[in-house]
Amino acid sequence: MLLLIDIGNTRIKWARSDERGLGPQSAAVHSNWTPEDFVQQILNSGPRAERVLIANVGGKRMGDLAQAAISSTWRIEPRFVHSPAAQAGLRNAYPEPAKLGVDRWLCLLGARAFEPRPICVVSVGTAMTIDGLDAGGQHLGGVIVPGPDLMVSSLLKSTSDIAHRALGGQARDALFADNTLGAIQQGAVQALAALVDRALETLEQQLGEPPVLLLTGGASARLQGAIRAPGTEIPDLVLRGLAVVAGLPESSAA
Repeated sequence: MLLLIDIGNTRIKWARSDERGLGPQSAAVHSNWTPEDFVQQILNSGPRAERVLIANVGGKRMGDLAQAAISSTWRIEPRFVHSPAAQAGLRNAYPEPAKLGVDRWLCLLGARAFEPRPICVVSVGTAMTIDGLDAGGQHLGGVIVPGPDLMVSSLLKSTSDIAHRALGGQARDALFADNTLGAIQQGAVQALAALVDRALETLEQQLGEPPVLLLTGGASARLQGAIRAPGTEIPDLVLRGLAVVAGLPESSAA
């Protein structure tokens, strides 16, 4: 039994995996978690695992908390995964591979296990990332921008008049909103969707064929309807990537 854990900026996601494959993903906001919360929410949510793999982009505090909770409860050391130069047939575009966020690398691994054609992976959470992957497994680099909630909060926190006018109101499906809060929320979603469409056009020009669009992350559903190109939402893409890494020898890099 494997326990796979994805610690993001805001949420922590986890799933167990065995010979039948990856189980369902669970998720929770981790900002106020204690080690006891980690044990109760994750370790006690299913059977004991023999191995634990962790992807952590949520900071040192959560990484230390996870390690301490697992070590003291199950008496095993979790494996923290990092981005290598190459792995499972994929090659990292970064000159310093470890500086690529491990969540982005794992999304690419999970995406390639799902789709052999060129891919554009869009992960939408606190930040939105876009990464390209060609059919031969070469990572083509990526883009990082604030996610929709961070875009909205930056306007509300950094302005006075807009923030005051945004009290009340809500977004609707129409591009042009009839209230300030709706206008801010629609602006964030439409700006991010337009960037995705631009990335898809650029990748098609570079590759000579349209890439397959895969969407993941807690806020991806909010963008999907605004993106012109069709895409497939895969909520557990990071965990799928962790499952790929779990099946490789620990010394494997290619």
